[in-house]
Amino acid sequence: MRIYFDEQDVANAICVFVADLERIRPEDVQIEFQFNEGEGVNCLVKANHLDSHYGEQQISDAIGFYLDEIHRFSSHAMDIVIGFDEDDGITSEVTITYS
Repeated sequence: MRIYFDEQDVANAICVFVADLERIRPEDVQIEFQFNEGEGVNCLVKANHLDSHYGEQQISDAIGFYLDEIHRFSSHAMDIVIGFDEDDGITSEVTITYS
């Protein structure tokens, strides 16, 4: 099974992930995506008056948490690829395999 996340889906996943870590509401999390060719996709996360930088691994972790926590997919069965497209912005493709 494959699931495609557009930029808003990725943002929602990060907000839910950070909110769980910080024990706040997802709407209290602010993120700003960035892309640069040398570093790939990353984002600035603002929550609880703290700023954090999330790289692709943390973004991938957030998507895995979101799919596991909200939709009950096993994060152990996921392959998550983060991407960037000039037209679509930040995207993700999640492949879920069950054996």
